[in-house]
Amino acid sequence: MKLFEMMINHKVNTITPNELLKLARQYDVDLKPDQARIVSKIVAGKNINVFNKTERLKALELVSAQTGLATSKELETIFNQLTANL
Repeated sequence: MKLFEMMINHKVNTITPNELLKLARQYDVDLKPDQARIVSKIVAGKNINVFNKTERLKALELVSAQTGLATSKELETIFNQLTANL
């Protein structure tokens, strides 16, 4: 279980805009390319643990401040999908 968490966290913390757009399509989330670029810049290298509620909310607040609440909610949907199966 811990291995999967590490893999998901690594993917989130190194995600490219294109990878984020693919995830968004996979989970039926409306995310635009410019939003994906901003989000990937925000989370890149931050070592965010998406399984930790405090860290996840902090990241979502940063995204909300840069892109708006709607994008933050879309990203939260992706985070929830990634963490739901573990």
